[in-house]
Amino acid sequence: MVLVIAPTLVPREKHGRYMAVISSVFAIASVLGPVLGGAITTHSTWRWVFLLKDISAPAGATAIVLVTVFLPSSGDLKFAACLSSKFSKASYHRIDILGVLLLLTASVLLVFALEEGGARYSWRSPAIVSTIVLAGASWIIFSCWEYHVDKLESAQEPIFPLRLLKNRVLVGMLSTGFFLGFPFVTIIVNIPQRAQAADGLSPVHAGLALLPLLLCSAFSSALPGTLTLNLKHMYILMAGAILQLIGVGLSSALPITTDKIAVRQYGYEALMGVGFGLQMSTLMIFAPLIVKEADLAVTMGAITQIRILGGTVGLAICSTILNDHVRSRLKSLISPSELVDISNSFSAIEALTPAQQAAVRTAFAEGYNKQMQVMIAFSGAGFLTCLLLWEKKARSVG
Repeated sequence: MVLVIAPTLVPREKHGRYMAVISSVFAIASVLGPVLGGAITTHSTWRWVFLLKDISAPAGATAIVLVTVFLPSSGDLKFAACLSSKFSKASYHRIDILGVLLLLTASVLLVFALEEGGARYSWRSPAIVSTIVLAGASWIIFSCWEYHVDKLESAQEPIFPLRLLKNRVLVGMLSTGFFLGFPFVTIIVNIPQRAQAADGLSPVHAGLALLPLLLCSAFSSALPGTLTLNLKHMYILMAGAILQLIGVGLSSALPITTDKIAVRQYGYEALMGVGFGLQMSTLMIFAPLIVKEADLAVTMGAITQIRILGGTVGLAICSTILNDHVRSRLKSLISPSELVDISNSFSAIEALTPAQQAAVRTAFAEGYNKQMQVMIAFSGAGFLTCLLLWEKKARSVG
């Protein structure tokens, strides 16, 4: 919501700076979460992670109320007019409730099928087949409904007007954001897990292993605010995609027979962090320049949503890859109950014999490398979609 509101609160020539700051905050929060989670898990119980979330919920709810009540849609509105406009029947009639439900259903079913297929259920099981069919049907119905709502002459506003897909540059941005989400979310989960399962680190040290990615992504997220004043947005996105691709490719060949993190991994994280930061921030800065003001909110929301969807789908795919590889490698070395214990907690590896521990850690290291090999393809696709943003004349932020 911050990304949607921010462009309406500042002059157009300052969009870049504000979007860069917001993107930096998002990058820091995304990577700092696992670090704090690891520290909490090491020194206390994992339940505190969720207890702290519940404790902070009232503050979040208060912020939502304040924004809802006090943030006007126009600078000319007084408080009474602003408050009444927020809760009028006309404002509720604008909400595309069916579109929200269809999008949520399609996304959840797709992620469930990709995550549970080959893990809890076989790919040919009725549960997975029916889920995939329902997910596909939900996406089709969602598309048809959004087309219908967009054509209707009513107050209802579609979640995503399909007419926006006629904009080649926007399609390129959405595609780039989608493929960016795959490695971004996967790597944030991959690095701490690998540090525990393959390298034998504690949760807190595994979280600290993310710091190079955190620092570089936060720093590079602030750069496009200045870079876009002199460079085409496409060039910045392509530079970020290339750095990301190089970092992911190098990470797919990390050692599989080590009991500690390879020093060069931190350099690979730095490359990926800079790539992620440049792309996330540039997408947010460029969006207000390619759509009309009436479509800005839905465009900003779509770019964020599709990146999250890409990350969720990518994480589900990588979880399946890792589970299948580890299961096939270890089924003759450890018992099914031991494999379940390891899946529940990597600390269970310490209860195995030294030979079993070495085999388990090697299997996990191989599995994580396989994940990164798959991410190479998605990173390459993200680089290619950047080419859709080509324009002969660069659009100016100012």
